Amino acid sequence: MTEIKLFIAATIDGFIARDDGSLDWLDSLPNPNKIDHGYAEFYKDIGTVVIGRKTYEEVLGFGVEWPYANCKTYVVTSKDNYRTQTENTEVINSISAQNIEVIKTASAKDIWVVGGGEIITGFLNYNLIDEVILCIIPVILGKGIPLFPNNPRETLFELKKSEQFETGAVALHYKKNRVEINC
Repeated sequence: MTEIKLFIAATIDGFIARDDGSLDWLDSLPNPNKIDHGYAEFYKDIGTVVIGRKTYEEVLGFGVEWPYANCKTYVVTSKDNYRTQTENTEVINSISAQNIEVIKTASAKDIWVVGGGEIITGFLNYNLIDEVILCIIPVILGKGIPLFPNNPRETLFELKKSEQFETGAVALHYKKNRVEINC
């Protein structure tokens, strides 16, 4: 069964990017052995990527080949007539249970909610995230783009695994608790 997963890095103080969207703080982590913090293992089960427009443009700005070329990609944007720059990529104008059900039905493998924070909150508000893998990077930014902006709905997760890496990062693997919370 296709699951919707969030795999994301965040700072100790809960930010996923600087105010300007920059991810330069990820490169400040000493990583001489090129540890991927579980990314390759995670990514092998992904067939579809859902990404916000700002995050999409940030990734395009890295100056590398499109890293999700083997996946169907959906860019979420409210901008009219937005044109993508990558193959196998479509635009959706909103996160809705109906839109995501269509994407989920079409995906033979798992779906990765790449970000940003508003997209993540949208998925949480529709109770659509099945698993969260949160890689905590040992840095404090003090300000930036929060992991969970705009008051997402209360959602209960169970810790399934934690991993500590020689880089000082910690990956926390959570599965959605199937007990519903009545708000």
